[in-house]
Amino acid sequence: MTRTIQLKTVLPYSPELVWQALTDPVILGSWFMQNDIQPIPGHYFTFRMAPQKGWDGITHCEIITVETQKHIAYTYRGEASGEKALACAGIHSNTADKITKGIFTKLDTVLSFTLESTCGGTILQMKHSGYKGLKLVIVSFIMQMGWKKQLNKKLPKALEKLIAKK
Repeated sequence: MTRTIQLKTVLPYSPELVWQALTDPVILGSWFMQNDIQPIPGHYFTFRMAPQKGWDGITHCEIITVETQKHIAYTYRGEASGEKALACAGIHSNTADKITKGIFTKLDTVLSFTLESTCGGTILQMKHSGYKGLKLVIVSFIMQMGWKKQLNKKLPKALEKLIAKK
């Protein structure tokens, strides 16, 4: 049993600006997690946030591929618990907590972003692959909700702030 999260959004910003939001550590940290990313193949970096129940708050990554302003992919590894997935997705409910209680496994996935220029903006495709086994497939559905929030709300707000500064 395997699953891949695949999302696509159209952003009214240039590929250059969207690329910056995906690869600049400060901008990426403003809409996703604090990090020390450098878009260089082989670069090891981490995403960090406050520890959650069942998770130390660190996601370990390594840049796999980079095609400037077009594509970036990196490993995305760490602990995967139901509580962590809910926290990252911003979901807080007793029902969700009960359903995911006790889910704990290792996360060993690949996260990639592909940018395509379109009239008046950028098509951004996100693929988060490698969810293997029942526990991780369950976690992937929760993480998909979080990714939708990140890509449809938080990323556009970060891009708006970036435009306002220019």
